[in-house]
Amino acid sequence: MVKKDINKKLERLKAEKNELERINKEIDGRVLELYMLYNVSKILNLSLNIEEIFNGIINIIGKTIHIDEFCIMLLDEATQKLVVRAWYPNSGTLPDMSFDIGEGISGTVAKTGNAMLIQDTRKEPNFMFYKGVKMDIGAFMSIPLTGKKGDVLGVFNIHKKEPFSFTENDRKFFQEVANQIAIAVENAIIYDRAREASMHDELTGLYNRRYFFEYIEKELARANRYKKSFSILMIDIDSFKNFNDKNGHLKGDKVLKETAKLFVSNLRASDVVVRFGGEEFICLIPETPKEIAVTTAEKLRRAVEENIYKGGENQPGGKVTITIGVATWPDDAQSAIELIDYADKAMYLGKCKGKNIVFPLVK
Repeated sequence: MVKKDINKKLERLKAEKNELERINKEIDGRVLELYMLYNVSKILNLSLNIEEIFNGIINIIGKTIHIDEFCIMLLDEATQKLVVRAWYPNSGTLPDMSFDIGEGISGTVAKTGNAMLIQDTRKEPNFMFYKGVKMDIGAFMSIPLTGKKGDVLGVFNIHKKEPFSFTENDRKFFQEVANQIAIAVENAIIYDRAREASMHDELTGLYNRRYFFEYIEKELARANRYKKSFSILMIDIDSFKNFNDKNGHLKGDKVLKETAKLFVSNLRASDVVVRFGGEEFICLIPETPKEIAVTTAEKLRRAVEENIYKGGENQPGGKVTITIGVATWPDDAQSAIELIDYADKAMYLGKCKGKNIVFPLVK
C-alpha cells in the first residue's frame, strides 16, 4: 500500500515537473518573442527611409526567427498593384512580381484587410505561387499592413516549408510584427510625401529652388567624377510685371503654368527644370557642352514665342517671350553658386540687349 502511494506521488510529481517544463518553455518562448518585438520596434523607429526599414526587418527577423521565407509587398499608388519591396532570403535582387488587388491570397488579404493562415498550401485553391519563384509547398501566412485610418498599405507574407508548422502563438507574434511594420511604413510614406511636397512648386508642379540647390551639388560631383560637362539655363519671362498689370495675376499664374508645361515637353527626361522664383526658371542639362545648351535654349525660346497665350497681345511686341542666359561647367565656373551667378549675369545682359534672346556669356 505504501509502495502504491509512493508510485502515485512520483507520477504526480513527474506530471507536475513536465507541466513546469512546458510552462517554462512557453515563458522562454514568449520572452524571446517580446525581446524580438522590442528589437523590431527599436530598429523600425531608427529611420524614416523605407529601404533602411526593410533592411532592418530582414536582418532581425530573417536571421533570428526560424522561417524559410518572408516578403513585404506594398500597394503601388500608380498601378494599384501589390509590389514586392523586401524579400528574405535576399540574393541581392528582388523578384520581379506583382499582384492585383483580389488576386491570390496576398491580393485577397489586401482587399479584405483580414489575415489568412494556410497550414497546407496544397489544399488551398486560391494560393498562387510567386511568379518566377520555385514552387515550394508548406504553410503560408499573409497579414495586412494596415494604416492608422484602416487603409491597407500592403501585406506581410511568411512561409514555412513544413505544412501545419504555424502555431497560434506564431499567428499572434507575426500579427504584432506586422503592426510594427505598418506603423514604420506609414511614417516613412508620410515623410516621403512631405519631403516631396517641400521640393515642388505648388503652382507649376515643377521642382523648386530648394530641390535645385541639392540637385546641382550632386550633379557637379558626378560631372567632376566622370569628367563630364553640364549646362544650366537661367530663364526669365520678359516684362512679366506688365503682363500682370494689364491682365491680372490669375492670368499671370496661367502663363507660369503653361510655360512650365512647354519647358517640360521640350526637354529630355534627364533634364531638370525648376521654378526658381517669381517669373524665373532654371534648367540643368546634364552632359551638355555650351553649344548644345544654346541650341536647347533656343528651342525653348521659340516654343514660348510661338505659343498663343491669352493676354499675350498686351505684351510689348504682342506676345509673351523669354530671355535665357547660358552657363556651362567647368568652362564658366568652378562651383554651383558661381555657375548660377554666371547664368544669371548672362540672362541680365540678354535683357539689356533687347530681351527675347538666348545669351551665352563668353569669358
